[in-house]
Amino acid sequence: MRIRIPGLFIVLGLVLAGLIHIVAVLTLPALAPKNAQARLATLGPANTMIVLPPASPGKQAMPMMAPDVLYAFCRFDLSNGPVRLNATIADDLWLFGLYSDEGDNFYAVAGADLKKRDVQFVIVAPDQTVEESSVDSPETSDEILVVNSPVTEGVAMIRAPLKGPSRAPRAAEALKATSCGPYTKSS
Repeated sequence: MRIRIPGLFIVLGLVLAGLIHIVAVLTLPALAPKNAQARLATLGPANTMIVLPPASPGKQAMPMMAPDVLYAFCRFDLSNGPVRLNATIADDLWLFGLYSDEGDNFYAVAGADLKKRDVQFVIVAPDQTVEESSVDSPETSDEILVVNSPVTEGVAMIRAPLKGPSRAPRAAEALKATSCGPYTKSS
């Protein structure tokens, strides 16, 4: 049985090209100079809530932002301790999401699932603990939602979809009232 050498080289070349393509596609996000964290870092400091202007063609902080959604974000840094996020939910369509530097979503909850208007999230790293003076275990408290983050730096994003143009001022005011900062017992 004799294998033709030119056919073997063609098959090996195609396999090698496929492997190179797969490696390039998988490593490109890590090598991108303007990833989400880098883009958002230019807009403000860490552990601070920043409300983004409404998206319009050519004026978007992030790609593919919906024009009928208002956004606010907080780049959190847990290296100095837990971070607290406070918000008053304007309607059930709001969505809270936590993302790693690479853009991996590790927590998301819709406003309808929270069953309350005023929410407090405390984001903690795996090696951190949260103590609340009035609560024995904040993890079981209905007042505070404790989220264990697999990363020490990431992004907390709030999306406020608009049910109509007349709802924009109310949603914008609610987003401006959100806060993000270091966790303290008194805050």
